[in-house]
Amino acid sequence: MKVKDIIVTALKFVGREDISKKLLSDGELTAEETEVIDTLLYCFNSVEDELARCYIPLETEEVMCSENGVYAFADFSLRPVKIISVKSGGKSVKYSLTAQSLVCDSAEITVGYGYAPLKKGIDDDSEFSSVLASERLVAAGAASEYCLIDGESKLAEVWESVYRGEIDAVQRTRLSALNLPPRRWV
Repeated sequence: MKVKDIIVTALKFVGREDISKKLLSDGELTAEETEVIDTLLYCFNSVEDELARCYIPLETEEVMCSENGVYAFADFSLRPVKIISVKSGGKSVKYSLTAQSLVCDSAEITVGYGYAPLKKGIDDDSEFSSVLASERLVAAGAASEYCLIDGESKLAEVWESVYRGEIDAVQRTRLSALNLPPRRWV
């Protein structure tokens, strides 16, 4: 999904179709319209971060090398928020975490970790594909945040309700995908 498409949908949600049309046609924006888009972009980044940290974890694996076995979090290609696995030679290895790094006794590891998305611009792609999180879900969250910032608390509650409903639907889908075998009593 493109960030621009999510922003356009959020603009429609908050009643600013005029700006969404200009944004889609690459029209000239006024200072006020640019401020609205920048605020919505801030809201989008906040929602994307919340989704990744709390509801729809983003995970990756990365091969890393270190002579002394200290792997600084700053050296990871993405911002790690949770270490899932650390392997060396295909086998799990013991590790410890400090505030700044991951430490283990291997010079080369494959680390699986959950990460927080980087800040996006209007022309970037969202971290979430439409399979993980719909455009409506992310746009509703951004619209709710925008309405709070804009002082429209009633409208913020409406979009927050839509946002939470979409999150619940995603959570139910993820839970139903789990195939738990029935209990067998011996």
